[in-house]
Amino acid sequence: MRFLVALMLALSLAAPARAQGGAEDMVRWIYASLTGLGSEKGLAYLAAPERRAQYFSPRMVAFYEAEDSYAAAGQMGCIDFGLEVGAQDFDATEIDRTLTVTSEDRRGRRIVTASFSNFGQLTRVAYQFSDQGGFWVIDDIIGEGWRVSDLACEARGVAEAERREKAKKKGEGVKGPAYTAGAAEYCYRDGLNTLRMSVGEDGVAAVRLESVGPTGHKCVAGGDAAWTGDGWLYAGRVLGNDCRLEILVTADQGLLVGDADASCKAAMCGPSAVLDGLTFPRATQIDCAYMPRNSRCADPFFAKVNKECG
Repeated sequence: MRFLVALMLALSLAAPARAQGGAEDMVRWIYASLTGLGSEKGLAYLAAPERRAQYFSPRMVAFYEAEDSYAAAGQMGCIDFGLEVGAQDFDATEIDRTLTVTSEDRRGRRIVTASFSNFGQLTRVAYQFSDQGGFWVIDDIIGEGWRVSDLACEARGVAEAERREKAKKKGEGVKGPAYTAGAAEYCYRDGLNTLRMSVGEDGVAAVRLESVGPTGHKCVAGGDAAWTGDGWLYAGRVLGNDCRLEILVTADQGLLVGDADASCKAAMCGPSAVLDGLTFPRATQIDCAYMPRNSRCADPFFAKVNKECG
């Protein structure tokens, strides 16, 4: 009997067929699957590269492909939450118990709204379906204060190339989506490598980075870095040389340092030390009280490279 129950549950959570009339059934499956075992759950399953074209419109496929480009580079993409729950975490049992699904037809589209409670918070997520060859496919997803079609999500290579080209022309950092996290300090320590960032309300960060390579050669880098939309960019002249140093936010909320053309290495590092590729995983973040405060003008290196030190 226990085996039969398990089998029936597995069959009930099988991936939905393409929806000819049952867009509501697809939405119900998304939430029912969250209670299952394994990774084949919710939108992540439907949006897997090998099957996303069956369930999503071309613009949603493009969105997921852009997201994949960031994940492949170990960076945080355009969203940092689950679209089906509008949050970073969820209680699948509570959602399943409280879920209601309603639908309406609007100008040739079907809008299916899922309402549920997640950790005691009432949540509504609407799925906009469009007809594609006689099948309903998801064309947009709307939550409270966001919708996928409003997200300017470009593939990583395209976004980076455009920012870098503009930055080269302007000689400065190019800002993407506005910085909204507010003033804060972030500190990381990974072995002998340390990074401290003092971020202002405008997203400009005073950066202090020190690293020690395997041979003992050291890098000391820093300056004011502008927010770019997926991290920070320092662009300026250091000891007579152009320097462009990126600090990108990764998928695990850590940081990745980029000096792709080694333009900063010559001025900031010893002979065998490098900046490009340095990582500070989220697990290495520490309380800034355990790190010395940025005091750039008191440091001989920063006294040389920062005009405000006089």
